[in-house]
Parts: sequence; structure tokens; C-alpha cells
Amino acid sequence: MKRIILSSLLLIMLSGLFAQDTKKLKTYLDAKQFDKAKAEVDAAISKNPADPVALYYKSKVYAELAADPQFKVLVPDAREQALEAFKKAVDTDKENKVFLLLTQDRYKPIFDVYQGYYDAGVIAFNSGANGNKADFDQALTLFKNSDMVGRYIFSKKWALSEIDTQLVLTVGKAAINAGKKEEAVIWLKKLADANITGTLNDKTSYQLPYQWLSFYYKDAKDDANFLKYISLGKKNFPKDDYYDAVMLDYYRDKKDYDALFKKYDEIVAAYPDSMQYHFNYANEGFIYVYNSDAGTKINNKEALLKNVGVELQKALAIKPNDINTNWMLGQYYYNAGIDLKEMANLVRGAKPEDVKKKADLNAQAKEIFSKAIPYADKALSTLEGSNKKSDKSKYKSIVDLMQRIYSSLNQSDKAKSYQVKYDTADARFVN
Repeated sequence: MKRIILSSLLLIMLSGLFAQDTKKLKTYLDAKQFDKAKAEVDAAISKNPADPVALYYKSKVYAELAADPQFKVLVPDAREQALEAFKKAVDTDKENKVFLLLTQDRYKPIFDVYQGYYDAGVIAFNSGANGNKADFDQALTLFKNSDMVGRYIFSKKWALSEIDTQLVLTVGKAAINAGKKEEAVIWLKKLADANITGTLNDKTSYQLPYQWLSFYYKDAKDDANFLKYISLGKKNFPKDDYYDAVMLDYYRDKKDYDALFKKYDEIVAAYPDSMQYHFNYANEGFIYVYNSDAGTKINNKEALLKNVGVELQKALAIKPNDINTNWMLGQYYYNAGIDLKEMANLVRGAKPEDVKKKADLNAQAKEIFSKAIPYADKALSTLEGSNKKSDKSKYKSIVDLMQRIYSSLNQSDKAKSYQVKYDTADARFVN
């Protein structure tokens, strides 16, 4: 933090002032005999409670008392008294005596109070992190006191900045951990609204305000503020995909599927090498088409299904042996074959053109069913060597898919062999 340096002229002016009156007090302070220093300054205050110089020295002594493990028990509210004495000394300093002392000390007394609150808050916060949850409340109070002193320092133009970024962030963290969301909002908004993105030594922690606020307002269903902090976060941290992921959740919750898939288009364009994003896009589209609630109108079904296939192939190109991608491609072609079979079943006419259309659709279905086999088989073969119980459900689902594919192809022997695999799966997945 910045300090104001005393000019040589002021140092000369100050030399010799109060030398005899404060000599003993300074000796006690230098020797860290804070109990004796307290007695000395208390005696001075008792003689003249309004003496700004005595009040100033009280602030020095009491700040030291508060920070010392041995002596802080003498005055439990020493830091509060130090701050009160300091303010009163400054406010009543008609002859600039306190100002001269203050500049000589390089503003140490008030910064000791500021730092003292902060250090005590850190201790309480760490205690809360170690399981004493109630200490997060204490940490919050101490950090807020530190900020209060900091605002006083800034108001006097002695140092600090309009937003004490590290401290404000710390207050926000304490409020979150104390379960005081409304207070967390107040403090984290100070950083986000000022577009704070980091400090010289910390480029990552300042994502918290944007992420936490967007989550808070999404949960509160405050769309305007949710979108505001998502937008700010995306602008200030363009390489962080958190904001894209949250927008996917937002559109999904709103059932705004046009916006959802448009966002996926943006994401896969931004992260073309992400196997997971390609797979998630395909999975989302597949679920929308085949697992939506009854009566849901599927917009652009054919185009969307085509895109599902494209995204799955992109995912497979990045990770060819991925079980889930191969499994989904098997499902993708199997469902496409079922769609064709259903279309064929709707053709009921006896005219030659109807008979031909039905036959063509059934032939196309057979071809598509056959396309599903190598993908489902690859997913299954990858699991064949496992005997972990965690793999059993997936294994049985893929086996069931293979059985249905071969049943649709009227290959009953193959279908029965997969029924046997299904029936014996429980015995093989035992670990």
C-alpha cells in the first residue's frame, strides 16, 4: 500500500517537539513493554482527555496492544479504542501537532489499526475453514472493520484506492462462507461493477465475483442481473468457458432450444478441439429429439439430427475409442433406422408406387441399422474386459442396443446371443 513520505522540512520542524513529555513512552514502545506504555498514555489522557497529542499516542499504544498476543487481553476492545482516539486526535488537531507526529510516523498508527483488523480476520477465516464455521461470521466483521478504516484512510487521501480490491474480495468470501448471501452480493458487486479482473499478483481469484453473482441471480430468477454479470464475466474473462456453460443451463431451463443450440454452435466453433463439447452438443440434440415430453414440438428436426451425426463424428475423430461416443453413434443410427421403419409402416396403399416406396424405406432402414453395428460393437468390446460393478449398467445398455439392432434386422440368432450376454452380465461384473 502507498505511504506518504515526510519531507525533510517537516522532519526538521518536528525534531525536539514533545521530546521530554514522550521520552519515557517511546522507550516503552521500543522495548515492547506495552503494559507500561498503556499506563503512561492513560495517565496523560486522564490529565487532559481532549489533548490531541495524548489521544494520538493512545492510538499508537492501543494499536500495539491489540496486535500483541501477550497484552491484548488487557483491553479487549483496544483496536476500537485506538481508532476512536486517532479520529478524535485528527479532528481536534488545531495546531498541526498531530499532523507532524503522523507524518513522522508515516501514518503507522492508523495503518496498524487497518492491518490489525485484517490480520485478525485472516485468523478467524482460517479457523472457519478448519471446521469452526461460526468463525466465518467473526472474520466477516473484522474484514468489514478493516475496510471501514481503509475508507477513512482513503477519504483523507493518505493512501489506498477507491476500491481496496483484495480486501473487498476477502469480505465477499467471508460473507459467502458465513452463509450471508445478501452481504456477499453487496461486496462482490463492488468488484464486478468496476470491472476488476485481478491484481498484479493475482489474476485468477477475481473471477469469483462474476461467477458467484451470475449463479446467485440465476437462482433468484433475476434475469436482468443474471445476464448482466454473465456478460461482464464473459467480457472480462473471454477464455473462461464457465459463462458459456451457465448460458446453456439458462436456455435449457427456459426450454429455449433454438437459443440453446445456437449457443452450442458458438461453443464448438470457439473450442473445435474439445471432444467433450462436440459430444455434449450431440447428446443435447439427441435427447431433445427423442426424449422430450409428449407433445413437444421439435423445431428443425431433420437439420438437428443431421447435426447430431456431424458432432458425434467430430468427437470420434478426436477420441476414436471413447465408449460413450461410439455407444451414442450406435443409438443414433438405430433410432434413424426405427424412424424409417415407422415411415414404411405408414405406407398402406396397394398401388405399385406405394409398394415400391414401402420397400425402399425398409431397405434404407436395414442399411441404417447395419451402420449402427460397428459403433455399438466397439463400445461393447471396450467394456468386455471389465468386471467393475460401475460398468455393469452401461454394458447391459449397450448389449440391449445390439439385441434390438439384430432383432430389427431379423437376425434372431444374433439377437439371442446378446440376450445371453445380457442375462449373464450380473455374474461377470462383481468387483
